[in-house]
Amino acid sequence: MATSEEESNHILEQYQSLGNTIFFAPVQPEHLIRIHELESSSYPADEAATFQKLEFRILSAPNVFMVAMQCRDGGAEPEVVGYVCGTCTNAGRLTHESMATHDQEGALLCIHSVVVEAGLRRKGLATRLLRAYVPYVQATTPHLQAIRLICKQDLIGLYEKAGFTLAGPSDVVHGRDPWFEMVLELPSGDS
Repeated sequence: MATSEEESNHILEQYQSLGNTIFFAPVQPEHLIRIHELESSSYPADEAATFQKLEFRILSAPNVFMVAMQCRDGGAEPEVVGYVCGTCTNAGRLTHESMATHDQEGALLCIHSVVVEAGLRRKGLATRLLRAYVPYVQATTPHLQAIRLICKQDLIGLYEKAGFTLAGPSDVVHGRDPWFEMVLELPSGDS
């Protein structure tokens, strides 16, 4: 069994293997084609968002859409290598209906996708991206009270590392596998 120090060293090595060429930024409409490529290659066909749904999220909810960019090949334009996107709702929980639209005034953020390019997975990038995403959406959408998402059982640990807690099995049926709902309550800005 690995010790706490061994685990810390392993995580540090993963972060260092990403180098200092990755940064996070707000989504831009010109990222759509690359984002759709990543979405299509990261999810089964019955779970991946369509080009139209991704375009809707970029244009309607850019304040809750963040990309991970990487500078490659000494000076080439940065390329999208990951992203987190969502929509807002005033519903109290995740349902197909609450995740199908975007209410700019919604207090609940529904994360739809957390995607990292295949060659960069299992190196800590998704955790770093989520940890950057939370303060980003708190700044761009200060009325948010909570963030929720659904994930497969094997990804629960990833989201727990990013601060989410397991709420239980999800009522949402999407694709053939069962989903679990995760939640991150946000501190009130009134304190």
